[in-house]
Amino acid sequence: MNPEFATLAALEPLMDKCVHCGFCLATCPSYILLGQEMASPRGRIYLMRAGVESRVNIGPAFVGHFDTCLGCMACETACPSGVRYAPLVEHTRAAIEHHHERPFLDRLFRRLLFSVLPYPARLRLLLFPLTGAHLLRRFQQLTALLPPRLRNLVALAPDVPAGGAGAPAFTPARGPKRRSVALVTGCVQSVFFGNVNAATARVLSAEGCDVVAPAGQGCCGALALHSGQDKDARAFARQLIATFEALPQPVDEIVVNAARR
Repeated sequence: MNPEFATLAALEPLMDKCVHCGFCLATCPSYILLGQEMASPRGRIYLMRAGVESRVNIGPAFVGHFDTCLGCMACETACPSGVRYAPLVEHTRAAIEHHHERPFLDRLFRRLLFSVLPYPARLRLLLFPLTGAHLLRRFQQLTALLPPRLRNLVALAPDVPAGGAGAPAFTPARGPKRRSVALVTGCVQSVFFGNVNAATARVLSAEGCDVVAPAGQGCCGALALHSGQDKDARAFARQLIATFEALPQPVDEIVVNAARR
């Protein structure tokens, strides 16, 4: 067995469920755009198995096929065999990060992203530059001069950089209390979609729930996990768990708007 894929070998039963029927193809954005078999979920699963069986190594071409995956998991909803693609791609990306050295500029870019995205306070510092990026999009001749990666960031910058004040630390239930709920505010969610968190608190309150949104929350670890940074993901998750364990009163449910599924 290829030692680069040692952790993935335990997930072979998940790979075995894929019968390569092709139902995932029509739902996969990267396959629709690129039209390459290895840019599809079933193609990536074939690559995973080839890695476990020592038929391929982790190299630039291998890494490229997994970098194109958006992690949207639309393939899981379309799969008639019930393949759980998420843990497969997450373990593969962790193997990539542990055993493959990316080019210097890629490493620098990823380090910059992950030194900002999981931290709400740092993200708020980007609100003014994002407003500038929104204005810059109006000048296509100028944006065409930017490097491709920076040009893509400008194109994807949100039109409305701030998403509202967010959920209060405590929202009491309207009428008789039925449940006690804690709200995960998220990192990107709290900065850019805080109005969604506030609306969630109001809806839960109207349904008879006391809603607690603990201050000082950070990233749940999903961003790091989906990018193969498994150690950082565990650290973020532990910090968030500790925040909710420190609540003065136990809650009946923990709810989140920022989950993938």
